[in-house]
Amino acid sequence: MPAIIEWLGWPYCPDCYLGNNFRLKNDMIQQVQNSCQFHGLPGDDANKHLDKFLHVTQSIKVNVVTDDALCLHLFSHSLTHHATAWFDRLSRNSINTFEHMAKMFLEKYFPPSMVTKLRNEVTNFFQHPDESLFEASERYKLSIDRCPNHNMLPVTQIDTFNNGLTLRHRDTINVAAGETFTKRCPEECYDLVENMTAHHND
Repeated sequence: MPAIIEWLGWPYCPDCYLGNNFRLKNDMIQQVQNSCQFHGLPGDDANKHLDKFLHVTQSIKVNVVTDDALCLHLFSHSLTHHATAWFDRLSRNSINTFEHMAKMFLEKYFPPSMVTKLRNEVTNFFQHPDESLFEASERYKLSIDRCPNHNMLPVTQIDTFNNGLTLRHRDTINVAAGETFTKRCPEECYDLVENMTAHHND
């Protein structure tokens, strides 16, 4: 039977091996550990972690090993603290692809309840009275970024942002636009807000 790296007690199925006599090299593990670590704490972004992990592992190639198997076996090294404890509790022989691993990870750290919460943050956005235009814009962009399943068209994102602003900042943007802000195309709206907040002069 082919050599299976660290298989005993892990959630990977026995056919997810890394090839005969192959072991993950320390520099591969260190590259992952130094570039992306997920703690499993409230506020940690599971989607961002997956994106960063896949970006890092793109540069790690081994001729005798598939990218999927390599990602699967490296993924645990991107976890720490609470996330490691979660990984250790996964059932043995329960995962056979990295896609499956990612699905399990998101089910734990990006469940439907969190999707709903983050989507509500986007759709119910409003600017706080003491918040600058720059701060409001950054907070809104972060909310959208953290919720990739918001299903909002760019024009709807602009409308939601504009409607959530204080009257003073809404008027300021309309003056800068030379017309009603939302009549412009989304790309122009984004550029206008970026230019207005470039130096945080609100």
